[in-house]
Amino acid sequence: MSDSFILEIKNKRKEFINSFEKNIENIDNELIRARNDNQLNSIRIHKYLTETGVLGKVKTARFLDEIGLNEKSKFSDLNDDYIESITIYVKNSW
Repeated sequence: MSDSFILEIKNKRKEFINSFEKNIENIDNELIRARNDNQLNSIRIHKYLTETGVLGKVKTARFLDEIGLNEKSKFSDLNDDYIESITIYVKNSW
């Protein structure tokens, strides 16, 4: 892998994380997209949800624990039930 390709992936991941707030209305589609994208599916869900400061870190960590995930869970760990639960949590917290 070339340095430019690695940098491109890093930028794509950073852009995805920073786009959280503007994509809340379509959060379910964003979660599915990340789960299915090999360049995004290793991002931690907790980081994605809390990095921009829209959602609290402790509250989000507790929520993830409640549904059977944790702060280290990644998008690749998501199934449809987790996506539905996270979508409801985000929309209710917004």
